[in-house]
Amino acid sequence: MLEHSDSVKGSILLIQAPGTATLIKGTVTGLTPGEHGFHIHEFGDMSDGCKSMGGHYNPDGVDHGDINQGHVGDLGNITADKSGTAKFTIEAKRVDLIGERSVIGRGFVVHSDADDLGKGGDAESLKTGNAGDRLACGVIVTRSEEMTEAHGGEHSTTGRSMTKGEKGKREKIVKGMKKDKAGFKRYGKDAEAVMYATATKQAMK
Repeated sequence: MLEHSDSVKGSILLIQAPGTATLIKGTVTGLTPGEHGFHIHEFGDMSDGCKSMGGHYNPDGVDHGDINQGHVGDLGNITADKSGTAKFTIEAKRVDLIGERSVIGRGFVVHSDADDLGKGGDAESLKTGNAGDRLACGVIVTRSEEMTEAHGGEHSTTGRSMTKGEKGKREKIVKGMKKDKAGFKRYGKDAEAVMYATATKQAMK
């Protein structure tokens, strides 16, 4: 679910079977008509709204591009109609829900402007595609109890696996968070997933 906007709302569903591409299906409302950059960002951390979600998920350390070549989190643009509604189905071959590069626990961001797909000819194009402000965002969480990546798993927020010491540090951070759930109550049953995503970021600094 997209949050942190009074006007832009939406729900996005990710589906993947083993050995197949991930399908990303969604509906976003409240947009201005036209194209809007749509990305998976590094962190499922909304402690400071969409700002704290970090940059695009980029485990390979490459320049920004399109859905086929660029950051793993580069999903191109979604297009809103005259009513401001964007309905889309994206086949994302490089996005994984299973394994070390699972995007569960990371976040979606919808931007104010069109993504130039890294072809803008300036430095910012190679970082963000000049997609503009972050309009709304949401944490990617699992609805299946069989998918353990929902609470951090083995994937990291830096494109490498966590060390044993970092995992221990993460557990201590989560214990501290659980003592005071006030900041996570709004996530309901997904609160623990967000806690682990946030703690992973802090443990790997």
